[in-house]
Amino acid sequence: MNPRNPAKGALAVAAALAACTLAAACQTAVSTGGPEAVHLPFLKNTPNECYYLDDFMPVPDSVVSGKNGALDLRYYSYKMANYKEWRLKQIMLSFYSKNGRCWSLFEEYYVAE
Repeated sequence: MNPRNPAKGALAVAAALAACTLAAACQTAVSTGGPEAVHLPFLKNTPNECYYLDDFMPVPDSVVSGKNGALDLRYYSYKMANYKEWRLKQIMLSFYSKNGRCWSLFEEYYVAE
């Protein structure tokens, strides 16, 4: 993944997600919580940042995890969240890790309605 080339990076993530949904190595977890807004912490979108997600991130409404080569991937989805300047939006955060513990934010999206 090349964070300096967003188009190439987005294509790589899309391909990884498509491969992940077809591969047996992926796990999907879904909760059935109500639409209460979650407040997400501010995360920097740089490869130099390392986050231990399991220690502080709110439980997402859904998680998709898998591998792409040597990288572990996680996609966190929140049905209704406040994140940075986005208020009461559906948010998806993409992370990658080389060791499965320390995660870097790769992409952040909200769903426009």
